Amino acid sequence: MKNKWLARATVTGMVLAIPAIFTSAPSFAEAAGSQYFVDCAAATAGTGSAASPWNSLQQANAQVFGPGDQLLFKKGSTCKGMLKPSGSGTPDDAFTISDYGTSDDRAVIAGQGGPAAVHLFDNEHIVLKNLEITNDVLPASQRRGVLVEIKDIGTGTGYDLENLYIHDVWGGDLKGPNGSQGIGFKVSGNSVPTKFDDVHIVGNRLEHIDRQAIVTVLSTWSARPEVSPTPVTNWLASTNIVVEHNTLSDIGGDGIVMNTTDGAIVQRNTVTGFQLRSAGYNAGIWPFNTDNSTFQYNDVSGGGNTLDGMAYDVDQGNINTTFQYNYSHDNAGGFFLLCNNGPGLIRNADIHHNLSINDSFRGLENCRGAVESAEFHQNWIYIGDGISQTVVNENTTNLRTVQFQNNIVVKEGAGAASFKLLSGGYTFACNEFTGTTLTPVQSAAGDACQPIPAASHGVNQGLIQKVLDGDHATTSVQDSLSRIFGAGSSAGQK
Repeated sequence: MKNKWLARATVTGMVLAIPAIFTSAPSFAEAAGSQYFVDCAAATAGTGSAASPWNSLQQANAQVFGPGDQLLFKKGSTCKGMLKPSGSGTPDDAFTISDYGTSDDRAVIAGQGGPAAVHLFDNEHIVLKNLEITNDVLPASQRRGVLVEIKDIGTGTGYDLENLYIHDVWGGDLKGPNGSQGIGFKVSGNSVPTKFDDVHIVGNRLEHIDRQAIVTVLSTWSARPEVSPTPVTNWLASTNIVVEHNTLSDIGGDGIVMNTTDGAIVQRNTVTGFQLRSAGYNAGIWPFNTDNSTFQYNDVSGGGNTLDGMAYDVDQGNINTTFQYNYSHDNAGGFFLLCNNGPGLIRNADIHHNLSINDSFRGLENCRGAVESAEFHQNWIYIGDGISQTVVNENTTNLRTVQFQNNIVVKEGAGAASFKLLSGGYTFACNEFTGTTLTPVQSAAGDACQPIPAASHGVNQGLIQKVLDGDHATTSVQDSLSRIFGAGSSAGQK
């Protein structure tokens, strides 16, 4: 039987863009620079040619690469240690690290428990693609799969990470500049104000990562009063950051984190299983200390517990953050978090046209601090049989100025859906609540509101029903997401 809350849904036709397909064979004929070959299974150390490849990372690290150069690792071979190449490309001729050969197996860089398997330090205009990267020896010490770091160089430009398979990065349970990530971007030094520009993290697969999967950017140039009281403001945001079409699974802590960025776009990523081993607080996808971030068409599920364990979060120090057309489901910690945990702020958060299905514990959670301004509107929350949720939860009386309006919240079956409101800052208007208890008084409701039109949600009844029924045989979850929220689905595409 179809759920009553779907009755007014209509069909729209937008289809999610298909993830880019990256070929693994480099285009030798068009190379502007030189080609260097590495086969770590070769018996002797060669000269770096195709006929006489290098057989160690030490040889590759000793070379200074330039514009158009290609450093190519043989498929099916494994190099142990840290790849830390020197040199950069140019805007027209990037320095590319990729693979070669005919094996069906990838070329592997195995970090052996070191600080990183791949460390790109002060490189620019660089492409890293098609490799398999691990770092599983001596688990629980801090390490990365890929660390991209710049120090006191001003603006580092041009970083593409494409079609990497990063797995079994068994780091310690620490986040931050000295913590553990599958992919980490880091700005160090304190002499020259430094940032990243033009970063693309696209089409990568990350599995079995502790603690965080993708973090950009951990920066020494991040202090401003909006995030925390500081005697010196040195905030310099990294720009033109795009994180898209990545697939993450079995993540010990956080999935994707934007930090000290301006205008970042995080879209069409899938996170399946996060906050599975960390003793700290972690969420699926979230920003910290950013301006003008957009998160859209992401799919997050499998949050492992209630520390935080929700799909999405607008955290401390964020200004003008948009979450739109995202999907959250089956998370132990809930759907969404507004988390100012101290004297910082959250300003102009806009959370709209998102879908939450069968998230437990909390719909919209709040940390202990205030919220300067946020709007939560035109979202759909469905809480099914056997699941309980506090739809909006406040644990302190610090003022949170949040407009909660034109949302649809439906509770069906066993369990409860209630509200815990303490600050007096939330205002409710024109929402449709079904099956909830302790439901707040609305400043406008019923005839005083315009109906919530199906067209404004772009909701596809049949596809939502398939999601509720767990039937994705004929359509992927992200394709369903795009069709469910078809209206405006081209917004922000790059």
